[in-house]
Amino acid sequence: MTAAKDESFVPERDFPEVHKMCKLFVPSEDDLEKIMQLMDREITMGLTREGHERSTVPCKLSYVTDLPNGRERGQFLALEMMPTNCRIMLVKFSSERDVYTSSKCVIMPHTVAAGKGTEVFNFLASNIATFVKEKKVEKENMPLGIAFAFTLNKTALDAGTLVSWTKEFGATGAIGKDVVQLLREALAKFPEISVDVMGIINVAAGSLLALCWAQPDTRMGLIMGSIANSCYVEKIEKCDLYQGDPFKKIMIINSDWAHFGDGGQLDFIRNEFDRQLDAESITPGLRIYEKFSGALCLAELVRIVVLRLMKMGVIFEDGRRDYIGIQWKMDMVSLIEIESDPPGVYTRAQEVMDKFKIRHCSEKDLAALKYICATISNRAAMVVASGVAALINRMKMPQISIAVDGGIYRLHPTYATVLNKYTKLLVDPHYKFEFVITQDSCGVGAAIMAGMAHAQKYKTDAKLFEMDY
Repeated sequence: MTAAKDESFVPERDFPEVHKMCKLFVPSEDDLEKIMQLMDREITMGLTREGHERSTVPCKLSYVTDLPNGRERGQFLALEMMPTNCRIMLVKFSSERDVYTSSKCVIMPHTVAAGKGTEVFNFLASNIATFVKEKKVEKENMPLGIAFAFTLNKTALDAGTLVSWTKEFGATGAIGKDVVQLLREALAKFPEISVDVMGIINVAAGSLLALCWAQPDTRMGLIMGSIANSCYVEKIEKCDLYQGDPFKKIMIINSDWAHFGDGGQLDFIRNEFDRQLDAESITPGLRIYEKFSGALCLAELVRIVVLRLMKMGVIFEDGRRDYIGIQWKMDMVSLIEIESDPPGVYTRAQEVMDKFKIRHCSEKDLAALKYICATISNRAAMVVASGVAALINRMKMPQISIAVDGGIYRLHPTYATVLNKYTKLLVDPHYKFEFVITQDSCGVGAAIMAGMAHAQKYKTDAKLFEMDY
């Protein structure tokens, strides 16, 4: 799919050098089919005991083996742990399709985030204690679920060791420790409250569970922001690593597909700009699929291409290069702004260039910039469509809903349309699907998980939480 042509300019005619460079970012339908097949192969390998460690799509077990059906009732707590902030939630399910949430955002001081791991969880426990007292539920043995945005190695629903923080966190002594246990120990310092930490899930699984409560055919979660990840519902008989309840039928699998391509699977569509971005990143050779689709990487690719064309004297010939020459200076907000201008209008594009001290640009140059952005964002949607289609075709269900979160999908003017188009192209026509935005819903999903786990543990209304695949 080529980028949409502006009403005033034809790329092949008006900026042929730009058009030629952008052709490097246009995969064919055969390319997308190949990506889908390679993804499916890596998923199959990732689910096996023998191939799990070698697969670039390791398919990690979430240990979530039940799905909600919309009839769950009660109130549960959730803790969202994100790179930039945390949120404590009280979620009440009072009637069918009716959910009430009350929440408190917690900004963690830098001194805490950069201190000891125990200080991080002591800080969170203190805020949870304050929150449940404010809501007058401190004595009710409240189940709590954690939605966790950092990398974990899970060994049970309520056991996951921290692999790494993101750059916003530098707390020492937590890597390799069980996050659930750290929070439990911190909460134990507040004997006046009764909170039972039931488990931990990632953001994609939380989004899936939240939508599944409202739309029971939900079988996939998709995160498209600065990180790229997905989860889906798999038959437990295909999960070789699972050694739990033999009567369970399904499990949510965290694909962890950001690393797809680390073994060279995507080299056939990588171009010189992809390789430059990868080589100059802090993770060269790693997270290749995410570098095709993550928000930060899309904007960085645009910056690299624009800078190359400026050095060639093709666009913004007299423009300053010092600001545009700074790595990661271009962000996804800027890319979205550029593409949000109506055809033939370049007001927002010029405003973005003003931030880079490139002023008084010609309409032709701004049209070329818009074309570059559209081409790169279109490719991202097409490559993600290959992954989504691989999962849909694996599940072989007649109809599913897909929970989607992330700024690219929600805010970009064309991304959702392109993703939907190419997913339909690649999916078996017998299988229908619907993308559903689930903004900031992972906490609701964590609360649902806590409720299901609590029912299983204490054998209360367990049947409400069982669903056939």
